[in-house]
Amino acid sequence: MPHKFDPEQMDTLVSPARERDTDLYRIMSLIPISPHNVVADVGCGPGFFTVPLGKAVFHGKVHALDVQQEMLDAAQERLKSVRLTNVEATLSEENSVPLEDESMDGVFAAFMIHEVEDSKALLTDFFRSLRPGGWLALLEWHKREMECGPPVEERIDEPDLRSIAIDAGFRLTTSRGINDKHYMLVMRK
Repeated sequence: MPHKFDPEQMDTLVSPARERDTDLYRIMSLIPISPHNVVADVGCGPGFFTVPLGKAVFHGKVHALDVQQEMLDAAQERLKSVRLTNVEATLSEENSVPLEDESMDGVFAAFMIHEVEDSKALLTDFFRSLRPGGWLALLEWHKREMECGPPVEERIDEPDLRSIAIDAGFRLTTSRGINDKHYMLVMRK
């Protein structure tokens, strides 16, 4: 059974080292986001990606979702400190998101699909929540041994994640290696 990220370690998710290792500008440039979008940041944690998403959709809205209240509380503090008011933080479920049908322009999920018991059920729920033509951006860990990240046996290999997403109804737009640790899939409904 996959394990959830320990909230007591959440400082590592917003650390200067993570900012150095993660090229937020590159990641944001690879997703088809626009200023009027309504997007979900699923598994938002303490808000590392929520802040740039909120800034990108300055005429839109971000739904920051997480299954751990401690993570949502930290995200709300981070959002408050940068004065972002277009983000709504909501407690989510393991295999579903509290979003209306066809209400999202995009869904962003970073490093959390490997933590879900039934990833196909969750991706199917993302599909349900997206408007026709909506986008899905999935970031995950390469499935190989490295000094950081989740245990290799819990990771999802890029072809396997692509297959699960296609089975959920998505079509692949792009697949990119982000760095030596991470990859990203961008898909459309």
